[in-house]
Amino acid sequence: MRLAHSLQGIVSINMIHLSKWSCTVALFIQSGKLFKKGQFLILYGPFKINNKHTSESNYFFDNSLKMKNDLWGIKNLEEVCYESKKYSFYQEDIIGMPANNFSVIYRKVS
Repeated sequence: MRLAHSLQGIVSINMIHLSKWSCTVALFIQSGKLFKKGQFLILYGPFKINNKHTSESNYFFDNSLKMKNDLWGIKNLEEVCYESKKYSFYQEDIIGMPANNFSVIYRKVS
């Protein structure tokens, strides 16, 4: 497969808060199958840290998402990181971004 040979990493923007938890898990599973050691997965969007919103606007945004679909919502960063480790990723960096978002960089360990 040509894609697998040229793949360097994956950037997922505003996906995991607009989907159910199983989609986050599937992202790590499938990335883990495609990736070689050292390749990256970047998640961009809002996160809760220590199960707390990082801003009042994120709190209101999270509630509006859950009103549309109770399986959606801003994920807790520690839970995402814990899940990543199950599929041989480690959290390399967290970068604060505009509008109370983060870029979270994961690397494939093996």
